[in-house]
Amino acid sequence: AARTQIEKLLGTKVYLELRVKIAKNWQRDPKQLGRLGF
Repeated sequence: AARTQIEKLLGTKVYLELRVKIAKNWQRDPKQLGRLGF
């Protein structure tokens, strides 16, 4: 996946971490939906 491809590119081991922040009521907020491409 992405990590192994980056490791091949850099020639060293890498550690990837994903953090997700959820905005309150994002499903009903036109501004938030627009930022996501909806």
